[in-house]
Amino acid sequence: MALINSLIDEVASRAHAEGDSDNAENHARLLNSIHRLQLAVEKPIETAKRIMYQPPTNIALRLAVELGLLDAIVAVGRGGPVSANLLGASTQSEEMLVGNLVRIMRCLTAMGICDEDGPRRYSPNEVTRELTSEGLKDGVKCFIRYDTVIPASAGLLRFLTTFGPRAPTNAEETPFAYAEKATLFEWMEKRPEQRRFFDHFMAARRREAPRWFEMWPVSDTLKSGLRSGPDDVLLVDIGASHGHDLMRFKERYSSFPGRLVLQDLPETIKTIHNLAEGIEAMAYDFFTPQPVTGARVYYFGTVCHDWNDDSCVEFLTVTADAMERGYSTLLIYDYVVPEVEASVRAAAMDLQMMVLFGGMERTEIQWRAILQASGLDLVRVWSLPGASEFVIEAQLL
Repeated sequence: MALINSLIDEVASRAHAEGDSDNAENHARLLNSIHRLQLAVEKPIETAKRIMYQPPTNIALRLAVELGLLDAIVAVGRGGPVSANLLGASTQSEEMLVGNLVRIMRCLTAMGICDEDGPRRYSPNEVTRELTSEGLKDGVKCFIRYDTVIPASAGLLRFLTTFGPRAPTNAEETPFAYAEKATLFEWMEKRPEQRRFFDHFMAARRREAPRWFEMWPVSDTLKSGLRSGPDDVLLVDIGASHGHDLMRFKERYSSFPGRLVLQDLPETIKTIHNLAEGIEAMAYDFFTPQPVTGARVYYFGTVCHDWNDDSCVEFLTVTADAMERGYSTLLIYDYVVPEVEASVRAAAMDLQMMVLFGGMERTEIQWRAILQASGLDLVRVWSLPGASEFVIEAQLL
């Protein structure tokens, strides 16, 4: 009981510290204290059952999005309560028995996704509205959670039984590839709607997270010594998709000299239509020699966690070969998992990378090892309070 009382005091203190401010560090500490308090209060059997019963609640959310239930609660109710009958009549679930719809809604209200205003009456809250945004709604639909991760994860034990108790080491031998007979990106190539869901979710995820240039001291580091010739390159964003980060960087640091280069595979480059003026799109496979040499900054944003150590060393070595000693810097934006007390999100992402890609989230020790094997030295890990990802700065050994 002493531990519980201590944690209650800690939650109260951190709630007071957060107040009405938007301080990410205070918010992260408060959430951590609340989580620890819940674990302290729960009986062991309650913790075990809560975890065991998560899949059905996730499925309820997937059904709600697919059937348009959350959109209907927001639109039809206009902030007020909506009856189950009206909800069924205004969505794709019109032919579904109202009793079944109520069973789905029961899970959603229990999770706090919407509010219950009496028997079979529901109203939206802030979580409901957030989940009706395009990015998160498509995130529920896309491979990230339900249509691929859960089936592939369910087959993980069978996969390990078949291939032995070792972690997958490449995209061709993952539980996902075992289940679907294709790598994830091969699977999405045949399902353009899933690729669209993925792209929308990734864009929304980037919007909510701090940008790498908000962590790394751009002005202090680049304020002197930048080359300004017509061929000099300031930044190469490797595996940049549609260049969301690069465009935001250009907006903030438009006065900096040097070219800005976006690199990705040819099939991705072909889909870019609204790239900001001054950014060059270049088709490039980062396992091949880097055509842009001597750039000031080479950047990988949430790329390395898709790959195993050997693959990372291969393409990071290629990048190191293009860098100029004493001038070029490598920046990697990715998770840095603590050796102890990792968050649920970081730990879950690590397993998800294993299941889907044969990749992993890495600790600082693991980052140092693959960088050193690539001819690079880890200079510093940069972060912001409450951020999930970090910026790893490296230079040539």
